[in-house]
Amino acid sequence: MKDEQQILPSFDFLSQQNRIRDFFSFDIKEFERLLRQKDESFWSRMGEQRALKLFHMAAKRVPAYKHFLRMHRVNPDRIKTIRDFAHVPITDKKNYIQQYPLADRSWDGTLRNQKIAAISSGTTGEPTFWLRGDIQEFEQGIVHELLYRYLFDIEKYRTLLVIGFPMGIYVSGVATAFPSFLVATKGYPLTIASVGNSKNQILRTVKHLQKDYEQIILAGHPFFIKDVIEAGRTAGIMWSRKKMRVMFCSEEFSEHWRSYVAECTGIKQDLKSLINVYGSSDLLLIGYETPISIFCRMLAEDNPLFRRRLFDEEAATAPQLFQYNPLLRHIEAENGELLFTSASGIPLIRFNIHDAGKVMPYRDIADALDEALAGWKQKLHNQSNGAPVWRLPFVVLRGRNDQTVIFYAVNIYPDHIRIALDHDPFFGKITGKFTLRKCNTKRMDAYLEVHIELRGGIKQNAGLVERIRNHLVRRLKEVNIEYADASARLDKDLRPRVRLWPYQHPKYFRPGTKPRYIAKE
Repeated sequence: MKDEQQILPSFDFLSQQNRIRDFFSFDIKEFERLLRQKDESFWSRMGEQRALKLFHMAAKRVPAYKHFLRMHRVNPDRIKTIRDFAHVPITDKKNYIQQYPLADRSWDGTLRNQKIAAISSGTTGEPTFWLRGDIQEFEQGIVHELLYRYLFDIEKYRTLLVIGFPMGIYVSGVATAFPSFLVATKGYPLTIASVGNSKNQILRTVKHLQKDYEQIILAGHPFFIKDVIEAGRTAGIMWSRKKMRVMFCSEEFSEHWRSYVAECTGIKQDLKSLINVYGSSDLLLIGYETPISIFCRMLAEDNPLFRRRLFDEEAATAPQLFQYNPLLRHIEAENGELLFTSASGIPLIRFNIHDAGKVMPYRDIADALDEALAGWKQKLHNQSNGAPVWRLPFVVLRGRNDQTVIFYAVNIYPDHIRIALDHDPFFGKITGKFTLRKCNTKRMDAYLEVHIELRGGIKQNAGLVERIRNHLVRRLKEVNIEYADASARLDKDLRPRVRLWPYQHPKYFRPGTKPRYIAKE
């Protein structure tokens, strides 16, 4: 592979070639060389070409998108440059996904090329199904192979990958297991144990198999994997006897929390030990932490001036920071929210999943590091064991825009809480105003608080708290399939902690202010 003319054909989203065969013939070492040598303009240019091509193909061959553009009076022939593309109307679940049948949102109005179905919960309790074909599995195979080589050195060690994401129709388990299997069958000494989110089964698997492997990778949601590691220590598993790596997804955590989990494993933390990735049901893997992104985030949490320089905010902790390859995911930011263009099974053009954040060029990150820390390149080199730096752009993720709290990888929507509080026995006791807040215990576990305003003249009492809590849990299990599944599977008390506040209390319910359904730390 010498240039984009040789790379782009491999990622042709409408190719009729055998994608599994393409994956095995793909030269990952040459791709790694390009990542080391090429700057972000190279990858951005290819990503822009691919986004424009995807737009024009979808405008012709996806019935729903063709109709969507016509309704918005957009002539696809006039969208010729990436500047023109920035004026294409934004799509989201409400104005696009929920307005058209599944087949109409697929290529050529047919489901014949859709191979895998996954599910995500929604604000109404109605699930959304996301389909994908073999181009997505090809892309995910490439990304997983890159990350497993770059971060976990799987070509050097006999490795046991224990997947602790939920299995079944939920996206994370299958979307990790299948590309990992493709990677393993490419000749790496990699064995996959796709256990699912059962702590006891994971510990049993590790106990029985650890002696046969040099390296163990645990993959799962952060607070669940933390629980697995702690329980393993109690059960006598000496994590430090093996080379340990961890891959998280779906939840945010602080650098202090990362250090705590690294300490629990008993291994020396470097910038390749515990990695978080950014993905979603509709887009699969979007971005990933790398040594430089973790290095920046650690510095940002310790240095308020650098944090403000990098993120333009006064938050006590740094938001999530990932690198991404524009070739695979074209990302824009508009009005503080991220927009994605991706050749998903359901082609998505300027799609808004309502994640708050922004895109940052690599050069901006490097300039900020130059100003904040002399000799940062050598420090990064030492702390990452000499891992090469990919000059890819970054995406800053600040979470959902006041729409959801992510708790043990479950999306808790304000609408679900509102449904539960709209209950006759409570009407005379509470105003209906509430605020959600995700908190951490001293042991670094997560729990969810629901702060509720009492009506004037009503006093707090433990009986009312318990009645509200029990009804809240019951309704959440009815309307939120993710919460119901996690409550059944996880060995954790996921019941929210309810706190009642006097009428118009200034902490959360100050009169004259706009209601905030989610309290940020």
